[in-house]
Amino acid sequence: MGELLLCNGPIAAMPFYLEGVSINIYSIEELDYYIINNVYLLDKSFMNQELCTWIENQANLKKLAEHLKMIISTNGRLSAFVTEILEYSGYCSATQISSVHDILRELEGKSSFECAKLRADSLMEAGKYQNSIIEYRKLLSSEEAKTADTALCGNVYNNMACAYARLFLFETAAVFFRKAYQYNKNRKSLWSCLISYKCMGDDDKFNAVVEDYQVDESELVKLEDVIKGFYSGSESSLIDAKAAEIKNMSAREKADIILKYKEEYRSHVI
Repeated sequence: MGELLLCNGPIAAMPFYLEGVSINIYSIEELDYYIINNVYLLDKSFMNQELCTWIENQANLKKLAEHLKMIISTNGRLSAFVTEILEYSGYCSATQISSVHDILRELEGKSSFECAKLRADSLMEAGKYQNSIIEYRKLLSSEEAKTADTALCGNVYNNMACAYARLFLFETAAVFFRKAYQYNKNRKSLWSCLISYKCMGDDDKFNAVVEDYQVDESELVKLEDVIKGFYSGSESSLIDAKAAEIKNMSAREKADIILKYKEEYRSHVI
């Protein structure tokens, strides 16, 4: 799972396969680790008899399996099901368990469309930009999107545009920021569209959006201040310092650091 986990319980002879994410789980500790780090990906399908059977026969936690089966049979909440797993194994801290429980209870009070958006948002925040884009696109083409709140759809477009922007695909980002504004009427989405065109150096499209949406002079001044902030902030200074450092490197060192940046970029699209 990418990290070394200390497992106090038995290691399963047969793993439990998490189909949605293509991961094999070999211990209750690995299951807890998955839950803690992927809480927004959990839904009702996680509560299933196959998992209970695996916990009973492979993890050798018969009492836990009985409790989980009872929750399923009484149509219990996902939050109760997951909390039971985390509390029983003792792998997670009380703070972690409480955080997971609160997140799942929040999701239980939202529509399936809102839950799917939060899951896609969590992928983007984790730097899985390509995966988040796939989820946003699925969400926008779903039946739920046809009846969802207009502003909420706009926010989905906005966040998908953010994912494209973080992949430096500014032209696509600009298109979806504009689409977002058409739905949510949030001026920040429109500003993000304009900033994307500025990042591309496309003054014609920038001016076309300004004219189409009647962006006045006061807004343009504020927008210019925002753009200047990108180039004068502490992060920009760090970029300039790093650029100067790379300039003085040997050809081999430059090749190595370019390879490192390529791998970092790939991690966002795989």
